[in-house]
Amino acid sequence: MSVPRRRRSSHPAIVGAVIAAVATVVAAAVPVALELNRDTGGGAAPPVQGAPSTGPPQPTAPAASTSTDPSPTPASPAVTASPSPQADVVPLTEMREMDDFEGWEQEPLTVAGKPHQAVLTASPCWLNDHYTVTFVVSRQFRVLEAAVGIADESPKARPLRFSVLSDSKEVFTTTVGLGRTRPVKVDISDSTQVSLRVSTTSVEQCHGDSLGAWIAPRLRR
Repeated sequence: MSVPRRRRSSHPAIVGAVIAAVATVVAAAVPVALELNRDTGGGAAPPVQGAPSTGPPQPTAPAASTSTDPSPTPASPAVTASPSPQADVVPLTEMREMDDFEGWEQEPLTVAGKPHQAVLTASPCWLNDHYTVTFVVSRQFRVLEAAVGIADESPKARPLRFSVLSDSKEVFTTTVGLGRTRPVKVDISDSTQVSLRVSTTSVEQCHGDSLGAWIAPRLRR
């Protein structure tokens, strides 16, 4: 005769222990899950260095100059007046005179019936006596130009001799009487000094009786 099997039933103490263990595990897992959620996704991600900003653009300061050139920017040169060109013709009397002007005058004078404003005059005395005046020209000119004659006021009609000297060497001479003039044109391109001379030709030409005239002596470049 078969004996009926007895139905197994869970022991109350065992069931209670299992439930308590499960509750303990669940309670421990909840804080861990919360902590993991906070660390991995719950907060804002830290900014990445070098990442472009998503906010509004901020003004930036101008970059400092990296130039190492210590010299300042040169200022524009001042505008100056251009030097006036040299005159082609210069009166001889504007040149420096060599302290031998004694006996000479510069004055208006009438020669051969024509008045002249710029005249160098001298009155030599005695035969072959002469008066000389010297100017520094420094090889700046090509030609000496003038005219020579005897002042109309001279009481004697005896001629006078007129000479040009270049560095004390005679390079021109002519003789002129009363009532006439003669042109003078002498190359002085190699001259450092130029001299004008008036000489007598007679003993009657003394005491200021005959007045030799160099009319408008001038230098030409």
